Amino acid sequence: MESIELARRYLNKLDIELAKFPISDTNPLVMIESSFYLVDKTIQELKEDIKELEFLDEEEEIEFFKVYMTEFLSRSHFFSELFHIESERSGMVNQSDDFFYSDKMAEVKKYFQRYAALNNYLMMGKSYLDRVYFLRGSEAPLIYPDLFRHTIDSTFCTVYTLHFARLKAMGKLMNFLSAKVREGKTEFEKSVGYDQETSLLWTGSKVDLVELIYALKTTAVVNHGSVTVADLAAGLGGFLGKELKGYYKTFEEIRGRRNSKTFFLDRCKRSLDSFIAEYEDNE
Repeated sequence: MESIELARRYLNKLDIELAKFPISDTNPLVMIESSFYLVDKTIQELKEDIKELEFLDEEEEIEFFKVYMTEFLSRSHFFSELFHIESERSGMVNQSDDFFYSDKMAEVKKYFQRYAALNNYLMMGKSYLDRVYFLRGSEAPLIYPDLFRHTIDSTFCTVYTLHFARLKAMGKLMNFLSAKVREGKTEFEKSVGYDQETSLLWTGSKVDLVELIYALKTTAVVNHGSVTVADLAAGLGGFLGKELKGYYKTFEEIRGRRNSKTFFLDRCKRSLDSFIAEYEDNE
């Protein structure tokens, strides 16, 4: 499973590095472009490191092309599509942002309609066609005529790796667009769907929450590890009423600690151990 471990390490490192380029920055096009080239650079490095390795069996090959390569390529496709969308929006003068993003959502919906069967296979976690879709030596049938088969690097990808990567990217793009067209909320609330009347509020420090977010990312307990740091920051921040900005800088502060790097998690462990011991003493 050396190839899987290598891909997992590259993916975790990539998501941590992507946190340096928040899309909500004052110059989103620069952030999006930087993110795209970071993904591209990471994929090239992974190719170099893995080209001498051989898969142990078909299961490992399927996992690599179905789980990991779709994640890498979906990030590339997402930032590429988003760059073109935001470039087009910056040149619009007579159309409101709401109408513009709504039109883009309609285009994404058409894409999902075209590839509804594949999207269902992906979303429902099916696997009965994995040997056809994700083994490079298989003669996978094409659902629609396209140029994928003639343009891909067949040693490092399959036709359906690209299809699934694009579906994942379009799902993330749809979430981005839908957040842009919501009305009556702050920009932060639009992006995360935060309800101001929630009774759950993070009352700890920002650095504690960032420490927890990176712990969840590195332990791969959310979305099998494929969730990004940015998604975790937005999701947990919205759920707990804490807007998180500059979390990568906060992570750098955590890395710079001289003694334990995990103050908050250490405190959580001590507190839980104490609670369990007290509970058992009272039984």
